[in-house]
Amino acid sequence: MFHLVYVSSAIKPFSKTELVELLKEARENNECLDVTGMLLYRDGNFMQVLEGEETVVRDLYARIERDPRHEGSIILLEESLKRRQFGEWSMGFRDLNDKDVHALPGFSQFMNKALVADQFRYDPTGCLSLLNLFRDGK
Repeated sequence: MFHLVYVSSAIKPFSKTELVELLKEARENNECLDVTGMLLYRDGNFMQVLEGEETVVRDLYARIERDPRHEGSIILLEESLKRRQFGEWSMGFRDLNDKDVHALPGFSQFMNKALVADQFRYDPTGCLSLLNLFRDGK
């Protein structure tokens, strides 16, 4: 088992409809590939964790990287896992622009910042902490 976390920036901000369509597409593709994970979106920036067999995840990431809807993809973390961390999620999703996010226990000003690579570059485990927070609904 393997996981990869990356960030990227949308070429243009996604509407709610476009986000729903992207999520539907990701869930269908990931289910066929036995890939699980989570996608976070805020102010035109994405953070995503993909987990599954290493070659499958790397191939999927290469395809995602070529997607013309975003740019500046940067891998923050890639490592082997003993078991899936998002096993129940063909692709979990959270739009961090949603006002309801602010009411979640554990919400902090940290999550008010853009999902950009610089804040995670020197502590890549921070991206997993953020993703796990939303996985656990805290």
